[in-house]
Amino acid sequence: MIKQFSIDERLYTAMHKCTRCGQCTYGNEEADFSLLCPMQIKGKFFTYSAGGVMQLARALYEGKIAFSESVRDILYLCTTCGACEVNCGVIESQVDLFTLIKKELVKNGIPLLEPHKMLAENILTKKSPYGGRLPGRHEWLPKERSEKMSSQAEIFYFVGCVSSYMETEIPNAFSSVLEKLGISFTVSDEEWCCGAPLYFSGNEEKVPEIAKHNVDIIENSGASTVVLTCPTCTMMFKKYYPKWLKRELNFEVLHSTEFLEELLRNGKLKLDTVAGDKTVTYHDPCHLGRGLEIYDPPRRILSHIKGIQFKELSISRENSFCCGGGGLLPTGFPEFSDDLARARISEIKGMGAKLLVSACPACKENLKIAAKKLKLGAKVIDIAEMVNEAII
Repeated sequence: MIKQFSIDERLYTAMHKCTRCGQCTYGNEEADFSLLCPMQIKGKFFTYSAGGVMQLARALYEGKIAFSESVRDILYLCTTCGACEVNCGVIESQVDLFTLIKKELVKNGIPLLEPHKMLAENILTKKSPYGGRLPGRHEWLPKERSEKMSSQAEIFYFVGCVSSYMETEIPNAFSSVLEKLGISFTVSDEEWCCGAPLYFSGNEEKVPEIAKHNVDIIENSGASTVVLTCPTCTMMFKKYYPKWLKRELNFEVLHSTEFLEELLRNGKLKLDTVAGDKTVTYHDPCHLGRGLEIYDPPRRILSHIKGIQFKELSISRENSFCCGGGGLLPTGFPEFSDDLARARISEIKGMGAKLLVSACPACKENLKIAAKKLKLGAKVIDIAEMVNEAII
């Protein structure tokens, strides 16, 4: 049998372990075994599931089927939410395998979807997924705050593209928190896109250069800790950058919720109350929860804000439902991305919650748009914004 591409032992084993049971698509008993896989929701049969893609991967590897646009159109429905990795119970490498197949699609000349092609070109030329004329990467930063920054601070704030250009309330709030606490931090105009959109579109060979650049500017700054408000950027730094650079990073990597929770534990951060409706719920971002297993820090932060009534969504933590903002879905399949966001937003209709908090700029953006379309009357904010309002 002629093998069609190279694969490491970990992914080879994963590919052959799949028993086609279908459990990868559903949550556990705490979620009443709800259907969680976005691909399955869209495609409605086995091929459009993690198990189905595992079988596709094996058939491609063994040369039983050819790389094609049909295969591409299935793979790019994956939001990389990781629900399959949590719920399978046997295999933990589905998303990595799917990304390898995307890489092989590119190598075999299967063209990217046009929106994904434009996105890749933007990252390579503008160092950001966004096209058109862009403002300065840190134009969101108030001048008076910028003037106080030290280029040799212990904390390097890596902002990320969505926050830099779209959800600028998040970096404004987080940098305000740091300022109020007297924590010296720095940012860099030389920050590039973390490379996640390139990696998840199958263009992995172009990402190590991006990883090296971003790591270099942080290490050259002398910072001992990099803090990120974007879970996807955090995951790239924690999981993929060391692999591509073939070494450990010379600084600690923390998502903002980990950083803020540590300040709470140390007594350096004290929170009071927030204005308005106090009934709050929290949406677990896929890359923060299932990707990095960070579930408790956001909830502990919220528990320190006085006077709020916290209600869990019906499916949360490892059973969290993807908002549709990941895996290039908003770029390639915007209507489906919107459907997923609406489905998530509709969960809070009967809860009485008027404030939906998340900890991811892409989640905030997608859910905020869906809430407006559904005329929900609930506000969607990032946890950094809530902390900035409640800080004493």
